[in-house]
Amino acid sequence: MGIARRGTRILNLDGERYRWVVSPDDEPGLAIVVEVAEGHGQRMVTWVEHGTIITPRLVAGAIHRALRWGWTPRERGAEVVYRIRSESMAA
Repeated sequence: MGIARRGTRILNLDGERYRWVVSPDDEPGLAIVVEVAEGHGQRMVTWVEHGTIITPRLVAGAIHRALRWGWTPRERGAEVVYRIRSESMAA
């Protein structure tokens, strides 16, 4: 099941369009949920610490890291989950 479109944002990154949203869940932090904007594929969740300011730049960094760590956004599969400390997301 895909992310509901309402309340989401689109991020164009490296020729791909991603839909993302910050999940309202509060444990174990803030969840950035990302999937390809069109079509179906594997969803990615990146947990960051409470108090982290979620910006498109931070989301782009999370996407780049997830892709390096094996996330395959255009292929169907189980949701992948990562946890990243905020200071490692800077730059």
